[in-house]
Amino acid sequence: MIESSLNHAMQEVRAISCGLGLPHLGNLTLAEIMVRVGRTHERRTGARVTLNLDTLPEQAPLPIKITLYRVIQEALNNAFRHAGGLNQQVRARCEECDLIVEISDQGPGFDAAQVVGSDEHLGLVGMRERVESLGGRFRIESEPNYGTTVIVRLQLQAAEGIV
Repeated sequence: MIESSLNHAMQEVRAISCGLGLPHLGNLTLAEIMVRVGRTHERRTGARVTLNLDTLPEQAPLPIKITLYRVIQEALNNAFRHAGGLNQQVRARCEECDLIVEISDQGPGFDAAQVVGSDEHLGLVGMRERVESLGGRFRIESEPNYGTTVIVRLQLQAAEGIV
């Protein structure tokens, strides 16, 4: 029993450690980055991720690429952990000069009003801080029994000056 628990804990630590490194994102398009994070999540968890990527700009500044990778990764991990990976989706589109990415699941959901203002949910806090540090907007839509959607809106034109 103890040995089994330790083995499981070691597997978790290894999975977390592997997730800390970023693949080389500089030469990848936004669509390629989203495909990569989705497929990596599928291989690691066995859960299916549906990607719906409208026409996206080929390139964006590296800070936006890193933020997208990390936010999508964290949102998919949360959906797997709390919703069993039920109907995970990543949707991305551009509206004028804004990139809008939505990561959703059809799990049990939660009361977003209670969770969003709490410092106890470090994953959500980290996602929000990453997005807002680039001048973007971060929102969570969720309610009990109706799944969860993480919505990220980043201004691509304003981000061009970011190095």
